[in-house]
Amino acid sequence: MGSRNSAPEKETVVDAIKALADPGLREAARERLAARGGAAVGPLLDELLSADSPVPHGQIEFVLAKRIGPVAFDEVLAALVTGDEESRRRVSRVFVSLHTVDRYVEALSHPSAGVRKSAAYGIQNACSVAFGRKPNPDADYALVIDALTPLLADPDPDVAQRAEWVLTMLGPGVVERMRRVRVHGPGKMRSRALSVLAAVGGEEALSPADRAAVERLIRIKVLDDRAQSLDTCSTSWIAVPTGDQRGIVEALDLFEARPATFELGLNIGMHDSHDGAEYGRVYVTPEVDGWTLVLGPWCNPVDPERAEDVLRVVTELSRRYGRAQAYYFGEQGGGAGWLVVEDGTVVRRFGSYWSDDGARFTVGEPLPEERAACVEEGITPVGDPGADDEEWADLAAYLSPQLADQLGLSPMDLGPQNTLRGVGAVALTPYAREHGRPYTGAYAI
Repeated sequence: MGSRNSAPEKETVVDAIKALADPGLREAARERLAARGGAAVGPLLDELLSADSPVPHGQIEFVLAKRIGPVAFDEVLAALVTGDEESRRRVSRVFVSLHTVDRYVEALSHPSAGVRKSAAYGIQNACSVAFGRKPNPDADYALVIDALTPLLADPDPDVAQRAEWVLTMLGPGVVERMRRVRVHGPGKMRSRALSVLAAVGGEEALSPADRAAVERLIRIKVLDDRAQSLDTCSTSWIAVPTGDQRGIVEALDLFEARPATFELGLNIGMHDSHDGAEYGRVYVTPEVDGWTLVLGPWCNPVDPERAEDVLRVVTELSRRYGRAQAYYFGEQGGGAGWLVVEDGTVVRRFGSYWSDDGARFTVGEPLPEERAACVEEGITPVGDPGADDEEWADLAAYLSPQLADQLGLSPMDLGPQNTLRGVGAVALTPYAREHGRPYTGAYAI
């Protein structure tokens, strides 16, 4: 009976797959394919891998992962180790969405690096508690953590990296396991275990020995540190024409300053600028060509929460060092702002955002450099009769790095060509005294 019905049954499955391309027939086709279960998996995979299929890949992936589910695991796994890179990428999207944790754990020991990587990604999708997600009640987290841990030493670096990322998303249960790795090894896993600890629990999760080891490494690296761009995509900084780093730290009432490389300063700046501004920490550069920069959202001269305090501290710095400036620059339409103060007198403050003309921040007349930028752009200079406010706002939104470079030093343009004196430092701001210490994580040094 089965052999007589096999051809019509296959034809029915193929017809249902073709119907996925028609929005009007799609839902009924999904139901028919789900009812066929495992019998539909092979034809669906064939269609997914067909170069000239009219059926959207997303529709096939949806049926396999969401309507058929774990029943498809073995056939999807087999398809994952065959074909070219593009085929494996398509199949992997199905594989990581099957939400079958026990099977993913088994697949972590598969001889194919691609399967191991996809299995780890599947665990991430099914078990991650990052960003407020609730734990998977059907998952044995201790078992999952123990299965993922050996992959920290996987010979394939992409697999090892994926395992590290996933472990950071599985909650505090990983801490004790990573601490054991740090103490007992194996040695190949210790470095990534340290990164997992730092990402999950911050500095507080590290043992005293690990903290001391990290501090020693930083002290060694700063001896040969080289300047590099401090572009954090949403960058705020204070610039002072002096090498008196200690004086700047005192004037800004910073505390707990600790040595830091440019790389560490950049990574902290990126972390603190994304997903909400962190005002509790800054990176203070060594002297760079006669200037010292202070980097972090706390320095933003046109942030409504920070503008007046930044005006105050930059004015104080200018009284001590003759000049001081502060800037903000947000890439991809994030706006710009600048503050220039000389001998305690505000020369200019201006802010430009796409959603706000920044008028409430404006102090002083346009700088010659602002007017020159307008001429270069071919528009009437700001401040002149007939100047177009919208044209100026569009230009100003990108102007901070250029003005910083013309008036002194831009953090975006730093590199090996710059001369350094001293070492950089990461320090806590007065904001941290009042609102608590910032979260720490895993940063490159």
